[in-house]
Amino acid sequence: MKKVILTVIVTLLLMNASVVWAEIFPALELERNGSGYTIPGNNRTHGWEFSVSEDLAVVGLGIFDLFDDGLDFSHEIGIWNSGQLVYSTTIPAGTEGILIDQFRYIEIDPLWLMDGETYVIGNTTPGDPFVGNDSLATITTISPIAYERTLISPSDSGFSLPTMVVDSFYRLGPNFLVIPEPTTLLLFGLGGLLIVRKRSR
Repeated sequence: MKKVILTVIVTLLLMNASVVWAEIFPALELERNGSGYTIPGNNRTHGWEFSVSEDLAVVGLGIFDLFDDGLDFSHEIGIWNSGQLVYSTTIPAGTEGILIDQFRYIEIDPLWLMDGETYVIGNTTPGDPFVGNDSLATITTISPIAYERTLISPSDSGFSLPTMVVDSFYRLGPNFLVIPEPTTLLLFGLGGLLIVRKRSR
């Protein structure tokens, strides 16, 4: 599993400012087994359902960027819990954001995922490629996150909770960055932080 090491500046509640190290991980890692991919043909929301086995802080949301050269279109992206949208934003077209292993992320204020809960992440689909079916992609999630199933919303439904199960294709598009076992300290944004990438298996 690949991980991103960030210098995270935190403010202690009752002490002077301090600097600590935190490991920030992509929730999902992709290994492509072929060149196949698909460009969706209508405006719907594609995503995946996952469960969480410990508290996590989401600090970035991202979209698959096939050629690492920027997104052709902007995409709405969000996270749902128990059918309710708990966070949403727009990832702009182009090369804005942080590119990590074919996903282009934008920072968000920390969003807390709770131990034992199930969530859905999804983004609108028009115009940018998605990895295809199981034979063309292998996915791995970090240990506190369990990938459950692929979901899409009905055709031309726009940005909405994806509920239709389609395990046979459209493996993924959205992804997110998390801090496992986060402290209660105040985290500053990703934009000004030094990013050092490592590989570990």
